[in-house]
Amino acid sequence: MGKSVLRGDGKAIEVLATKQYNKGDVVKDGGYFGFAMGSASSGEHIVAEIAQREYEVQVPSGLTAAKGSVLYLSSTGVITETTSDVPFLKITVSKDANNYVWGIQLPQYTDT
Repeated sequence: MGKSVLRGDGKAIEVLATKQYNKGDVVKDGGYFGFAMGSASSGEHIVAEIAQREYEVQVPSGLTAAKGSVLYLSSTGVITETTSDVPFLKITVSKDANNYVWGIQLPQYTDT
């Protein structure tokens, strides 16, 4: 049996971008989701923060986004309230007039 070696704190992961990302964008690529820690074009590597922390996120205007509810990510990385999409964020502060919510990023979804 091999021994283990600590390689990181598990709060961020490098993925290959399949589209343009700017710092702070929601990233859904390489089997992971999180928040871009920098900018990258399609075909470049980007680091995404995947830690379970509280974030402020702008959401589509059509979402209810009430405190306590869960937001999801579609296969293209769009934030939704569709329960068949990937669970993404549990809301801690309801959507405001500018479509911002606060929420805790959920653990990486593994049921593919």
